[in-house]
Amino acid sequence: MSALPLTIDAHYDGKVIVPDEPVDLPENQPLRVALHLVAPGKALPPPDRRAALERLLARGVRRVSIPDEALRRESLYQERL
Repeated sequence: MSALPLTIDAHYDGKVIVPDEPVDLPENQPLRVALHLVAPGKALPPPDRRAALERLLARGVRRVSIPDEALRRESLYQERL
């Protein structure tokens, strides 16, 4: 198990916090939980989020060409007088 932070969507059912999707954690795994309230109606359910991401990726910009000169350090970080 990784020590990296894991963000999940969940809801409060009046007694306990319930994850909105399965969480791959061992039973009785100690956790530190930080709550961030989400405005009602703003969060999409996981399948809709995945579909939205796939639509966004499908519309990605193709064949963007940035000249090598524009990426040179001197072009990016010009000294300012």
